[in-house]
Amino acid sequence: MSVLDYGFWEITVEKQGRLKLPAGLLKMLPEDERGSFWITRGFGPYIMVWTSHAYREQMEYLNSLDRNIIEIKRYRNAFLSNTVFVECDSQDRFVIPKPLLLKYRIEKEVVLLLDNGKIEIWNSDDYHQQFDMESDDFEKLNQDIHLGKYHHHEERRSDERIP
Repeated sequence: MSVLDYGFWEITVEKQGRLKLPAGLLKMLPEDERGSFWITRGFGPYIMVWTSHAYREQMEYLNSLDRNIIEIKRYRNAFLSNTVFVECDSQDRFVIPKPLLLKYRIEKEVVLLLDNGKIEIWNSDDYHQQFDMESDDFEKLNQDIHLGKYHHHEERRSDERIP
């Protein structure tokens, strides 16, 4: 994966939550990462689909945390609930588990975002409500970011909380 492995697609989910991955998305993944995925709850109002490599990295991180700390145990258990491994059929489709379809209101139209081995599945209305911006708002946000209002991850102090 490279920093350019990002993509946006608006697609329709088939009956019973079957999703066909767009050819353009698949081409951006390593060939050995295209046929199976881990599906989990997202870190926001979306479903997260992980390549095996990205999921392995996430699990290595989770496994490095002290499970005796209740907040870590709560996070870990919440993250792993409804986690499922799926394999694509010959037409690059897989079925999204029903509990996740219901929780994230995935019905027909969805937005897919690929970001370095992780694919977010959004209810289309929720995505556009959260991220569609007027030009002036986008210009202001761009200015704030480039003027350093927000820190790079590496620059965060050790005592600073991650939002």
